[in-house]
Amino acid sequence: MIEVASAVERGAASDDAWIRWRAARLDGAAGELPAIPGQDAEGGFFGPSGRTSPGATALELCRLTVLGQDVSGPAVIAADWLQEVRTPAEAWLDAPDDVPGELDTPAAGRVWATAAAACALLAVDRDPGPRAIVLLRGEADMEGRFTGGAYPTFAAAGAYWLAEGPRTEMAEWALRWTREWDEEWWGPEEFATALTFWAAARIPPDHPSVEAFIDRLQEQVTPDHDVSTLVAAAELGVHFGAL
Repeated sequence: MIEVASAVERGAASDDAWIRWRAARLDGAAGELPAIPGQDAEGGFFGPSGRTSPGATALELCRLTVLGQDVSGPAVIAADWLQEVRTPAEAWLDAPDDVPGELDTPAAGRVWATAAAACALLAVDRDPGPRAIVLLRGEADMEGRFTGGAYPTFAAAGAYWLAEGPRTEMAEWALRWTREWDEEWWGPEEFATALTFWAAARIPPDHPSVEAFIDRLQEQVTPDHDVSTLVAAAELGVHFGAL
């Protein structure tokens, strides 16, 4: 069960200034935003491969948006970087090593990065370009799952919610798939990632998929989890009014 008090206490004791700032924010006492780990001077965030990654950058930009830092320096240069690294096809591309979850097709790098970048840019009122949304439409199956599986579908749901409006067909298909096809391997990281995209996309707390994922996150996260997971879970619970 998520406990805000535990997240604040453990976060305040962290060696990481970014975690300490987030814990202070949960406690209503955040000061000046510190440097954010994993962001280079040009604005991109590093993925698991050690290279700057559109998908990782988009996720962190969504996190900054959820934290009310969408016009902060780190958010602005992250959005600038995303727009600069768009491919000639007006999409985004990640290396296979930077695609989270279970990689089941080489195309996942393009779909994940494009869905994540489109969602993040729309969340901060930037234009990802019309082609990204059109390209993504061809990557959804009849059940709402996007090429690459869970993570591209989480991000695409947020992108379509923002691009086409609340409760429209593409967004709802993707959101329905996430709650009906919950995989056994999904854990706190999957639920928190999905909720970060959906919070940035301003999907309301009473949406069935949000409610289901908040419940699963609360079931799985305990005060004994690593501090980053605990703080992120508390932030999302507070954002959606569950804590």
